[in-house]
Amino acid sequence: MSDVSGWSMRAPTVDDRPEIHAMVLAANEFDGLPIVVTLDEIEEDLDDESVVLADDARIAVEDETGSVIGYVFAYHMPSDVDLERCYVFGDVHPAWRRRGIGGALLAWGTQRAGELLRSSGSDLPKFIRVDAYDYCEADHRLYARHGYTAVRYFEELLRPLTDLPPEPDVSTIPGLRIVPWIADRSEEVRLVRNATFADHWGSTPVAPDRWRDQTTGHGAFPECSFVAIDDDDRVVGFSWNARYAEDDELLGRRDGWIETLGVLADWRGRGVASALITASMHAFAQHGLTHASIGVDSDSPTGAARLYRALGFEPRQRSITHQIEVE
Repeated sequence: MSDVSGWSMRAPTVDDRPEIHAMVLAANEFDGLPIVVTLDEIEEDLDDESVVLADDARIAVEDETGSVIGYVFAYHMPSDVDLERCYVFGDVHPAWRRRGIGGALLAWGTQRAGELLRSSGSDLPKFIRVDAYDYCEADHRLYARHGYTAVRYFEELLRPLTDLPPEPDVSTIPGLRIVPWIADRSEEVRLVRNATFADHWGSTPVAPDRWRDQTTGHGAFPECSFVAIDDDDRVVGFSWNARYAEDDELLGRRDGWIETLGVLADWRGRGVASALITASMHAFAQHGLTHASIGVDSDSPTGAARLYRALGFEPRQRSITHQIEVE
């Protein structure tokens, strides 16, 4: 599609994944991102049934060598509730930046995301979204040039696994027990997840296949995840947790992630979320981890940010989400 200044754009194939992975690692290291992306993660992203490589992704390649120097893909999250959204992900190798490659890839991704949203047949509001850590200033300038507006801020919080609150037991919350993850009740947890996130900004229900991928894919940590069950044997809350051991050397610590936390509305305000987080932190410590991490919408209506700080979590870094509304 492009043929400017020694590079061109084409659809990727499965054989390009290792080069895409190597390019992402180089870009993340250059930008100082606190994550180590694995090849498995790249493959999971590009193997997702919502992504058709030939249609929804492009790579930038150096004309002389054919090496991958950038990539972009549009990730549509179909919904029949509240809104439709499509995320655009991508990056450019540090040695090839400031040549218009990022802009060309973003323009392509934005156009493709718009096509995906318009093809949904839904009358719901439609949004294209991108995000980046707040210190990635070049990314934010690029987004603005392409018509994106900053709309939301998300914090990542961190807590050392020392001086933990007492581990919850059956007497902690009357009528409730906190139990280890129950794999054969995962579908019940998914429904609770969708109910609890209904009032979260930008969230849409998670379909069964996506939930299965999340709870069995890269980073899944069921051995340190928990479910809250009431006296009627009803799932009323959960903490689905994750572990990314590949980040340990870069970070100089061993983190457990409280990845997705939810409590049904009629159980909020009773300490259920605190009990789930506390159980998770104790489990992390028992598995030899040193810190717990959690993400939060800075403007969450649930008061989650205040709760996490009360439990000893402190801000570590922040990302910014930008969007375009599709007419």
